Amino acid sequence: MAASEPGNADYEWEFIEPPASELDCEMCHNVLREPFLTTCCGSHFCQACVDPVVKEGKPCPSCGEGELTAFLDKKTRRKIFSLDVRCPMWRRGCKWVGELGDRSDHLDEKDGDCQFVDVSCSNACGGRVQRRELPTHLEQACPKRAYVCDYCPFEATFDVVTTQHWPVCGYFPLPCPNKCDVGRVERQNLEQHLKECSLQEVECDFS
Repeated sequence: MAASEPGNADYEWEFIEPPASELDCEMCHNVLREPFLTTCCGSHFCQACVDPVVKEGKPCPSCGEGELTAFLDKKTRRKIFSLDVRCPMWRRGCKWVGELGDRSDHLDEKDGDCQFVDVSCSNACGGRVQRRELPTHLEQACPKRAYVCDYCPFEATFDVVTTQHWPVCGYFPLPCPNKCDVGRVERQNLEQHLKECSLQEVECDFS
């Protein structure tokens, strides 16, 4: 049963087998989330559905009895948590199937085993990638990865090297402003190169 179908619309998980109708909320008609049981007629409602009714002192939506009281039905919650579901990342390729109650462990960003869930970069660069892509991100794409300048031994994070160091690096290759055949010259040698460049304009001694 997909998450958009009746009886499961509020779940991001896809149940392997359609849950029994007795596990549906009698207000929203979706599979119960945090099932509450009424003391008047034994009806089941999601906590989010029944809380406003209780707070406002309204009668039971099922039987119409006086002021509604209800409590968390742990037995029914255990029954729902024992239902088999697919990982919500199955469309990305995750093959995991397990009990609904184990979903948090599977998707946990730090210790979970789902390779298709988005996780934060461990270098705190602000990026989020699928867990299976994290090693590549850390090695090749993360702006906060350790990086050694391509032209000298200076080492810092990639963003610092490329945006702060390269503009002042003495070994950074710069094009000759005269576009001579030499091509590129190290920054520290550019001044000397211009003194020798065959295309550099000079003042005529006889002007």
